[in-house]
Amino acid sequence: MGESFTMMKKNLKAAPPRSKAVLAQRAAAALLVLCLLTGPTLSGQEAEAVVAPEAAGECGGIAPYRSNFLKDEAEMWTAPFHLDEKGLLAFGTVLAATGLLIVNDEAIYKEFKAFQANHSWADKASPVLTLLGDWGLDCGIAGVFFLGGVLAKDRRARDTGLMAWETLLHTGLLVQVAKHLSGRQRPSVAGGSDHWNGPAAFFERYQGYFSNYDSFFSGHTVSAWGLATVIAENYRHRSWVPPLCYGLATLAGLSRLTEDAHWLSDVFLGAVIGYAVGKMVVRNQRKRFQITPALIPAGAGLSFSYEIR
Repeated sequence: MGESFTMMKKNLKAAPPRSKAVLAQRAAAALLVLCLLTGPTLSGQEAEAVVAPEAAGECGGIAPYRSNFLKDEAEMWTAPFHLDEKGLLAFGTVLAATGLLIVNDEAIYKEFKAFQANHSWADKASPVLTLLGDWGLDCGIAGVFFLGGVLAKDRRARDTGLMAWETLLHTGLLVQVAKHLSGRQRPSVAGGSDHWNGPAAFFERYQGYFSNYDSFFSGHTVSAWGLATVIAENYRHRSWVPPLCYGLATLAGLSRLTEDAHWLSDVFLGAVIGYAVGKMVVRNQRKRFQITPALIPAGAGLSFSYEIR
């Protein structure tokens, strides 16, 4: 790993002034898009404090998911305008980290490909791991949770499926807007040369099944992390579930580099946004409908609380 960063530094030092200017332009273009899209990265930061652990997974009927979808969508897009000091700090950190990765994406990509060339297992594992971020497959996994929960009368599993579907819809819309605005070239194009085409590449995206201008940011990664976050949040009482979920999501994201589909900055931002949107959905659904035990003069019962926003 030390050799990798040494080589990266040498590459940057050896770059002519014009190359550095191009890298700066790429970073500026990406950060402009990032300012519009990174708001959701902060929206789920207080999810832990909203609901007590014993209430996890105890949501109500299906209706709240349908009726509040647009409210959550609006919250996701307007989040940058409602940040407190802590949120601004987190926003700035994500912004800086993404910008730093963008500047070094080409060098990092070359290191990944060199590692892949020397380890045959990476070629074999990558096509399988990348399926974990497939939007259709992730929707299917959410469906398994939902149907299993309905059949087994397991509210936690059912609500996990509903939350996962909602998260995948939110992130699916978000990532398409980002791809259309940025038009970033995939690493597989032009021998690993990074280029931002902007909205001008809108129609070129539809020339062929695998678009050359869909790099920013990684849809596979945002789906994998969104699904992983919802499952991890609802089953955090089982200590092995969160590490497994986030571990698989990380591998799915890294496979996008070995599959020549994305740069590391695409994967990083996709993971952050998938995590944040998943946290937002879980937090909001728990706030809106909770069932808790209650003592009343005539005996024991259940107390229902529903938040109208």
